[in-house]
Amino acid sequence: MMRSFSFGRSIQKKLLLSFMTVSLIPLALLGWVSYSWYADRVESRTAEYNAELMRTFTNDMNQFLVQIEQFSFIAYQDTFQTLWKNSGTADDFGKIRNQLQMNDMLLRQEEFYNFRGIIQSVTLLDDEGYVFYQNRETVKTSYPFDLEPWFDSMRRGEAGDLLIGPYDSQPWLPQSLVPDKPDADSFKLTYARKVSDLERPQGTLGYIMLHFGLKEIRKFLAPLLVGNSGSMLIADREGRIVYDSETGNVGAAVPPAFAKADSGHAGYSVVREQGKSYLITSSGVESVGWVIYCKNDLDELLSDSREMRYITLLFGVASFILAILVSQALSYGLVRPIKRLKNAMLKASQGYLSVKATNLSRDEIGELGQYFNDMIGQIKYLIEQVYQSELHEREAKLNALQAQINPHFLYNTLETINSMAYVEGVPKIGEIARALSDLFRYSTKTGGIQVGVSEEIGHIRNYLHIVSVRFEDKLAVRFDLPEELMSYKMIKLVFQPIVENAVFHGIEVKRGRGELVIEARKRDDDLVFLIRDDGAGMSPEQLSALHKRLAEPHSADPSDSAPGKVGLKNVHDRIRFYYGDQYGLSIRSEPGQGTEVLVRIPATRT
Repeated sequence: MMRSFSFGRSIQKKLLLSFMTVSLIPLALLGWVSYSWYADRVESRTAEYNAELMRTFTNDMNQFLVQIEQFSFIAYQDTFQTLWKNSGTADDFGKIRNQLQMNDMLLRQEEFYNFRGIIQSVTLLDDEGYVFYQNRETVKTSYPFDLEPWFDSMRRGEAGDLLIGPYDSQPWLPQSLVPDKPDADSFKLTYARKVSDLERPQGTLGYIMLHFGLKEIRKFLAPLLVGNSGSMLIADREGRIVYDSETGNVGAAVPPAFAKADSGHAGYSVVREQGKSYLITSSGVESVGWVIYCKNDLDELLSDSREMRYITLLFGVASFILAILVSQALSYGLVRPIKRLKNAMLKASQGYLSVKATNLSRDEIGELGQYFNDMIGQIKYLIEQVYQSELHEREAKLNALQAQINPHFLYNTLETINSMAYVEGVPKIGEIARALSDLFRYSTKTGGIQVGVSEEIGHIRNYLHIVSVRFEDKLAVRFDLPEELMSYKMIKLVFQPIVENAVFHGIEVKRGRGELVIEARKRDDDLVFLIRDDGAGMSPEQLSALHKRLAEPHSADPSDSAPGKVGLKNVHDRIRFYYGDQYGLSIRSEPGQGTEVLVRIPATRT
């Protein structure tokens, strides 16, 4: 009984034991190492990502605070300090005049820093802490600010400037500005600075306060939270919440999970709260004494790693079973498919491309046989493709030859009509025939896609000359084309579809006489052409559908300009194809007012 389980006399059992040992131990070790490495990697990558978000916010906020600080330097301008001082001794009329001038200076300062609507108000305090001036009512004019600890700190020189808040209620706020139901948008911040007297460097002229909403700081956070599965919290130096992306609570104490976090290794730490583990990354904003926290649920972060562990285990079991099967059928199951595949390859090397590897097994050798079959099929397909390409090339040459023959016949016919018209005394028919001949000659000529602007304009003049016969009393055409732009280059057949739409869909359906204007200008390194009509125009729905059509990617080579395909979409696609996506058509239209089509191309002379 015991001898039947002995591994000493059976090579197959020895191989089985060897395969079990060689496959099982490395797979188990690999699974444990990969899971541990992946978990650490996820934590560090998440912490690095959060740190980058916090650096971005810190940089944006510091830049904003630097601008706030620079804004406050208006108090050090000679004119501003003169108005400040004179207001203390001036009569009522003089005070009003000085305050109006200060209002004007502050307004220009807001416009310079693009702070209109951001700075809610500016308050000036005298050296005793009483309100001297405010451009908009934000604080109580009778409130003694010397009662505030931060004011005393600045007066004693402990802080030259500081950031106050966030707050939604302060004793200096008028009752009308205290919200009944505070929300995140009702909180404010105040930047305060001590102002020295320029004439007395050691003396204090007063204090300047800049009031702005907390929402201005939140603007810097909104782009950072897009696509981030975690939450972000900002606390001030007293441990109160300035911003919380989860709850929106402002002014409350920092939750314990954040309070227990420290910088830790690599700037992050793992904290447990209510039976769950959180990865918390923290960073300080030294300029204002704030701390930024990013919190991520570790269970969510490591969910993929657990799936990987299960997949690794499943793969290990499958590999273990496969090892047993391979050890039992190695000689027969491995060698025989290889010989069949070898014979198929030998026939293929002799030119028999219809050969296939048959009776494929379900292992790597079978996959190799399938790849061989796919390769043979691909070779046959490529040979057929080359043959088809040669046929298409010959057909294209025949079509090109036919295209060269037919236009010459048409040109000769139109020239004959022209000559006969002049002989018969009907010059107008001759002019139309001549214009039509030039029109076809330009449309079918070869020699490159680029033409001169003057040639393209000449083509449009011929087209409008023909159209004007039909719309003699209905169509007025005006050109505004600087001569110096005529030497530039552009792709041909750009303007005709646009002009044709303007005439037949705009002016023709309009009652009375219509005007078509074609203008050209050079703007920086671009040429801009404007084709404008005062016809029927388009409804908003039609214009929206046209814009949507133009925005669609072109599905074929836009150089294709066969009949039935030339239109605004084709022109737009051709311009983008040859010059880039920044060029093309821009269209504006209003019902009853007409349509404007702006064509933008690069200004090139070669």
